[in-house]
Amino acid sequence: MKVGALLDELKLDYEVKGVDFGSDEKEKGVKGENYLAICANGRTPTLIDHKNNDFTVWESGAILQYLVDKYDTEGKYAGKTAEEKATVNQWLFFQVSGHSPVQGNLYFSQVYWKNAFGEDAPETVVKRFNNELHRVLSVYEEQLKKQTEKNGASNAWLALDRPTIADFSAFVWLGILSHFGDKLGVDLAKFPHVAKYIQLAESLDSVKEMRKRVQH
Repeated sequence: MKVGALLDELKLDYEVKGVDFGSDEKEKGVKGENYLAICANGRTPTLIDHKNNDFTVWESGAILQYLVDKYDTEGKYAGKTAEEKATVNQWLFFQVSGHSPVQGNLYFSQVYWKNAFGEDAPETVVKRFNNELHRVLSVYEEQLKKQTEKNGASNAWLALDRPTIADFSAFVWLGILSHFGDKLGVDLAKFPHVAKYIQLAESLDSVKEMRKRVQH
């Protein structure tokens, strides 16, 4: 979804193809022969650029970086100066390395653990990931507060005064908390700037278009 939103921002045509998670079926399984041939890690997403000799890249952060390097010639979404680029990448890397693994593990412990192991996740496991997710959200909250004071509520993006690849990486994961926060023990009311940020991201035409594509 984060990749689709950027593709729509860049006005690039694309097609979304679904795969079967956890399956090793040859044709459509993420662990199947066909998919592993283009993504050795057997995870999503993977991008095949038919405009560039079918160049293939996987890992969402790498895909976002490739797309702006290739098609964002003005640096609108990646940063125009060395300083802007560093700031964008700082928040992009924070999201992919510090945020999504923690939230993903907490979600697994609360939703899938019992089916996988026949018992509830140990309290210490849930507490560990819940505490860390709250710490991460506090980092976002403080940054978004600063951005609101600096740029105004309508331009309170993570890195710059406009949406960048850092935002396309972050908002999808943060948006999950709008729907599953209770299940994960997260009350977004305690992070008002994060809650407003989610609404800001969801208001983008590119995000609305991406969600239509995914639903169909």
